[in-house]
Amino acid sequence: MVPPFSLFDQAEDRFDDLAWGQVLVTPFELGAWALLEPMGEQNHAPQLCWIRPNLLGCVWMAGSGEGTAEMSVFLSLLGAEDRRWSEPQRISRDQERSEQNPLLFVSDSCLHLIHSAQLVRDPEDRSAVDATSSFSMQWTAVLRHQRLALDGLDPSDRETWSAEAWSTPVDLIDGPAFCRHPPYPLENGHWLLPIYRSLEAGGSFGHDYSEMVRLDPSGQSLDQPVGIPESTGRVHGSIVASLHGEQLLQFFRSRLADQIYRSVSSDDGHTWSAPEPTQLPNNNSSIQACRLASGRLAMIFNRFSFQPDPDASEEQLEWGEARWPRTRWPLSIAISDDDGLHWPWIRDIDTGFGFCGPMNWDLNGQLAYPTLIEGQPGELHVAYSWAGRQAIRHVTMREQEVIGYDPDASAFDFTDSSSSD
Repeated sequence: MVPPFSLFDQAEDRFDDLAWGQVLVTPFELGAWALLEPMGEQNHAPQLCWIRPNLLGCVWMAGSGEGTAEMSVFLSLLGAEDRRWSEPQRISRDQERSEQNPLLFVSDSCLHLIHSAQLVRDPEDRSAVDATSSFSMQWTAVLRHQRLALDGLDPSDRETWSAEAWSTPVDLIDGPAFCRHPPYPLENGHWLLPIYRSLEAGGSFGHDYSEMVRLDPSGQSLDQPVGIPESTGRVHGSIVASLHGEQLLQFFRSRLADQIYRSVSSDDGHTWSAPEPTQLPNNNSSIQACRLASGRLAMIFNRFSFQPDPDASEEQLEWGEARWPRTRWPLSIAISDDDGLHWPWIRDIDTGFGFCGPMNWDLNGQLAYPTLIEGQPGELHVAYSWAGRQAIRHVTMREQEVIGYDPDASAFDFTDSSSSD
């Protein structure tokens, strides 16, 4: 008996048409998107930054693995006239440390890079792999700062953006620390940089706590870091202004993998309230908030949290401990119109590869450490570690597509106006 034909024999293979960094709009994919060229086995922790109105930058860490000496910071650029992201190039310099969690900001006519740089452990040394200590060495990280003068720089000239073109990296503050999100600009030209202390104690980072560093326009630290009260286990602070600009809001990742937390400052970041849980879940992975031109507040996060079995006899964890559900999908955007007290609009923008059930979770690949900024009013730019850190994915969508799609603005019309029901 002759079997039916296979549609795979009829299909036209268009994979050869795709290229790393190419910006695409395709049916059944949300927004305009691109996959930035991978620069190692792992590509993780991106941050987007408007370098100029006509130039978008993305930095991330890439190499053989987090915590290895091969991990460095890479930069890719997308210009207003370009159709694809540029070939990434390394812009960090320490080949003996693991360089991680980069961030960019523009101040004083310069592009600034801040990232962590931690010592690495001899892979033959397995003494730390036990119940009381972490193998990561994150508690040895220092914050590095370097800058690049922007006057006259040509995005197409790779040499002017190379690691050698940047200033010599210097330690930003005394002592070990970690960062994740860019600093927030104040009206007086100073910046508020949220940092956290990653500690060896406990072995699962549950003892980590958050602080605030004030920077001058040149990116130098002005004074000693200020602690965030009751912030043990609340890290990766992301700062935005309140709706009317009277306060500052800071949102945190939770080491207990329960909820995203929120803190308030009424004195330009000198003091902060104790973080309190929001309605949004958190899976002990990174989040980022963004104030939109519409006045609304947007949050990008993994819509998943640790949900203990109510019938189980598991002991309740306390702050200073940590949960790691490892599930870093779906990736979602939530929007609030009351400064994050309520989040009535939520949309999943990437659900992984669609595998369901606990036995299939690892097949989805993590969608992690997202960054969110606004371009033109109502256009949201997102970048994140895609498919288990295989590459960095950039997606641009409209605010309206999260709140609720307007049929009149649909890019696709599958109806036949000549037919009738």
